Amino acid sequence: MNNYIIKKDDLKTQITLENACKFELYEICPGIVFAFNDVYTSVLPKMTSYEADDCICTINYATKGTCGLYSTNGRYIYLRAGRLMISNEQAEHSFEYPVGSYCGIEIFIMRRALENKELLSFFNIDIEQMLQTYLQGFETTVIVENINLFKNTLGDIMTLYENNSIDLNLLRLHTFYILRMLTAGEVELRSGYEGALSKGQVNMAKQAERILTSDLASRETIANIASQMGISSTSLKNYFKAVYGQNISQYLKEKRIDKAKELLAETKLSILDIANIVGFESQSKFTAMFHAFIGLTPTEYRRNIRNEK
Repeated sequence: MNNYIIKKDDLKTQITLENACKFELYEICPGIVFAFNDVYTSVLPKMTSYEADDCICTINYATKGTCGLYSTNGRYIYLRAGRLMISNEQAEHSFEYPVGSYCGIEIFIMRRALENKELLSFFNIDIEQMLQTYLQGFETTVIVENINLFKNTLGDIMTLYENNSIDLNLLRLHTFYILRMLTAGEVELRSGYEGALSKGQVNMAKQAERILTSDLASRETIANIASQMGISSTSLKNYFKAVYGQNISQYLKEKRIDKAKELLAETKLSILDIANIVGFESQSKFTAMFHAFIGLTPTEYRRNIRNEK
């Protein structure tokens, strides 16, 4: 199990790997398992024995971060926050979390769900019909277009988890709602899945990220980086967003603010020096951006950190 620790009680199965992740799994009915996924690392090994071969489909919804896998059919699949994905593709060896953290929910549909239909039939849920409707290919990943159909139920599910107040019957009802909507064909899909990339495209996105973050004061342009790679700026931006879940400008703003927070807390550098280090030409622009993100000026943030210490 790659050193994963599994603990079971009457209600749930908890899977952890040191300080890297915590998964909580609940059996909704025979063959249907619901999971809450919290990850605090960049890479996790694939679980090698937890019923992986029995899983015929997963439904994933990301609430924070980006999750990626290299599938057994040779492409990289990425899911970013706010997206709901249906897939029957399997990870070849590991899962990747490019921004270093991830939170989401997952519904596993096991092969035995096709045999134990009594409870599902009561809610008019037909797993075989659902798979035929959305996953007609041998190995397929699709993204749901009209996520608003699930907005309330997904919000209620996350509230149960965040408040540590899981009610298994409520969780069942929410899960059955999602499966019923899929069975009924109420869900529209995107015409193409922009999160499926080749290895070369992923490497380009990661190379761009390294170039842009190695020196936050650099004025390197996306157009120049893309030109060196022999691709268009639009293509590079699309690859980057698929891997990191954000457009380049937003990603860099957050990196600049994170670095500024670190320097404010751990050094005695002036506000102007810190502004220059993280890529701002003036102290006023830096202060305005920092306040917009943090709700405090850099001076107020530093003062609060020092008072806490």
